[in-house]
Amino acid sequence: MRRPALVLACLFAAAAPSGAASPNPEDLVPTPEVRVKCRALVRQLGSEDFTEREDAQKQLAALGRSARPALLAGANTSSDPEVRARCAQLLPAANALDLQAKLETFLADTDGRYEHDLAAWKTFRAVVCNEWSFCGHTLWSDRALERAARQVFVEMVATHANRRLLMAVDGSRVELTELVVARKMDLYGQRGLRGEGDGRPLTLDEMAALLFADSRVGSQYIPRRSVSIGSALSGSGFVSAARGGDDKAKVYRAIAAAWLDSRNEPREMTSAMSVASSLDLNDQAAGLAARLFSMPGVTALVRGRAASNLVSYGGKKHIPLLEKALADTVVVASVRPAAPTDGAGELYEVQVRDVALGVAIALAEQKPEDYGFTDRYAGVPGYENRYYAHTRYYFADDAARKKAFAKWAEWRKANPNG
Repeated sequence: MRRPALVLACLFAAAAPSGAASPNPEDLVPTPEVRVKCRALVRQLGSEDFTEREDAQKQLAALGRSARPALLAGANTSSDPEVRARCAQLLPAANALDLQAKLETFLADTDGRYEHDLAAWKTFRAVVCNEWSFCGHTLWSDRALERAARQVFVEMVATHANRRLLMAVDGSRVELTELVVARKMDLYGQRGLRGEGDGRPLTLDEMAALLFADSRVGSQYIPRRSVSIGSALSGSGFVSAARGGDDKAKVYRAIAAAWLDSRNEPREMTSAMSVASSLDLNDQAAGLAARLFSMPGVTALVRGRAASNLVSYGGKKHIPLLEKALADTVVVASVRPAAPTDGAGELYEVQVRDVALGVAIALAEQKPEDYGFTDRYAGVPGYENRYYAHTRYYFADDAARKKAFAKWAEWRKANPNG
């Protein structure tokens, strides 16, 4: 595994060496004297004398990141177009040096003693450490994972492309979406899985950074790709890392959970269910299945798969997710009994609400037959312990359906929490 400190040093080789960095971000704040000097130099950028303007620009460039606050103010609030233009010209270098200094300070704070104003870090920590916040104040956080979270974060920001994504996480959603889509188009090229456009497989940090950034966007802006997300995760080593036994594995699983919870497009959600099961994230798998099952416009095949997954990975706490589907009368299947009976040739309609009720009953650890469902495989050898399927259970008539829903309503009233 590469050494993050060494990688970061190489990335910022153009900057003058700063020596051992202080772990305290307060040490990065320019002194009052420097701030006054920078503001004066920014005003001098608008001097009528060309030499004075050039001299001020050279001094501000030499002051580096210390000049950043004054340059930001000049670029955004000055009434002088010359000042605004010269400040805008100097800002990129000052921003880069400011980020370098913040990263070095973050790295130096190995014990996590200080709060760091580093873009995306607080958001990343909140996701990974399951923080509960109110009005901007953290009420609870699983700080046991913070050291591992810092390690993973540093490994991600060590790569330029990753850093572009992460630094945009707390900014404009539109800009982040554009970056995520562009990154996916680069990583999921027409020739298959690739990283940085050079034909090599994705690395673990590339996959982790993309998943985290993508979790802040959603899945409705996905370019079509020639490889599955499962292949990308396996090929990058993400699945293996997330299934490990150390704290970093828990961090990767938290990243994956956030990404899974953010999926909101049927095609992506279908793939994500498989990802969730491969990582043993059963709660996410069940949540995806419930949302996908209740989503309008999805095919009967997808609904059926979602129903089966929800029964496999869900529990009583997921029953409320089915409430909306319990009123959906869309027909998803027509079935006939598999065993010879007097009505063997008759077709029975299965509605979305029938499947939702059957799944809810299964999650409540009860039997569909006790609610008046007919099992089309009843009496067929080998099907006694077969898993739930949306085409297995049906109602013989509307009276049986009405009675079943009434019984379920009574049970829910008596068991509001499952």
